[in-house]
Amino acid sequence: MLASFPDYTLTLSKNRWLTLPRKHFCEATDGSESSVQTLVRLSYDDEYLRVEFECLNNPYWQYNTYTEHNTELWRQEVFEVFIAAGADTPTRYLELEINPNNAVFVGRIHNPTKEGDAMTLDMVPYEQAGIIHTVHTEGDSWKGRIEIPRQLIGDLSATTYRLNFYRIVLKEQPATGWECAPDNCSFLCWNSTRSGATPRFHRPDSFGTLQLT
Repeated sequence: MLASFPDYTLTLSKNRWLTLPRKHFCEATDGSESSVQTLVRLSYDDEYLRVEFECLNNPYWQYNTYTEHNTELWRQEVFEVFIAAGADTPTRYLELEINPNNAVFVGRIHNPTKEGDAMTLDMVPYEQAGIIHTVHTEGDSWKGRIEIPRQLIGDLSATTYRLNFYRIVLKEQPATGWECAPDNCSFLCWNSTRSGATPRFHRPDSFGTLQLT
């Protein structure tokens, strides 16, 4: 059964926390709701947008092997945020990833077709990004917090952003040297990209809207 959540607009008041009402992200391929839970909270002040997340029902997180920042974290389990300042559907946006080992990826994406097929990436050096991040693991879950400098996203005066949240979840005990693929992982989105047979995240038409007040 497909989940139907027609309104992906969030209104966030300064120095207040907002919990996303959805507790289950959806498959990138067809929009079907995942059985695993993903909890997200947001807050902001003059300097930072803060994202707290909990990746529940995740018994294989300990098989993640990436530990260095700005490496290919997306090849294993991650929590991701894509975000751009402004109300229009972006072709340029910030991509942030964090994994259970507290490794972070920060890059600026240019996606002129909005389909990811002609995409370019400019890495943001970790030391220059200024992101504050923590991860805690326990049992079959991992959770964390990302504090994103608003100036890293764009104009500090912006009150409207376009964004989406993603999660890659390993579904089985992997072999040595594993990488995520549709047969061993779920590719989940806050707002599904509905990319068809192959899961894809880089479809910014699916970005929701974040309005700061």
